[in-house]
Amino acid sequence: MGKYVERGKAEPHVVAKDDPLAISLLKEEHLIFRQLFDRAEEAEGDELIGVARELCMRLGVHMTIEEELLYPALKPILGDEEVNEGIVEHQSGKLIVAELEQLNGTEELFKTKVHVLGEVTMHHVDEEDEDMFEDAKQAHRDKRIDLDELGKQLDARRAELYENIAASGDEGVTCDAEANEVESVATAG
Repeated sequence: MGKYVERGKAEPHVVAKDDPLAISLLKEEHLIFRQLFDRAEEAEGDELIGVARELCMRLGVHMTIEEELLYPALKPILGDEEVNEGIVEHQSGKLIVAELEQLNGTEELFKTKVHVLGEVTMHHVDEEDEDMFEDAKQAHRDKRIDLDELGKQLDARRAELYENIAASGDEGVTCDAEANEVESVATAG
């Protein structure tokens, strides 16, 4: 078992009995990312390329459902700072995903890019599990948000995105969050 799965075996990373549907759905996906990044650490050649392609696809879907549904629902409850940090962290991951999608897997830095994507993703996942999700669960207990209903919406949108990928190879139209700070820094050079 690799370092990412091992790191995710304890609370608050594992799905808890009292986790509302939205949180359990996202934590289950986080576990899949941990497993895939651990596989990527050991993989070479075609196996690494396959794992990287699956990671890019799954991360695209995961980030989309968070940005379209989770973050807008949590922002008025948790505040701008916590949600905006997640958006900016997504933007960092998306840049690496975009680079990986342009490579064929034989490049010298391919494995390193997958590794760095894993580090960036696991930092983000750990923060969500430890901070954002715990705060959201408290808001759910306080009846300020219905995370079970939001979980149904997340699940439906995720299914729609995977259906689009199966049909066309592409997610289709998404409403990714804007991270103007990242864009302005990236273009300021």
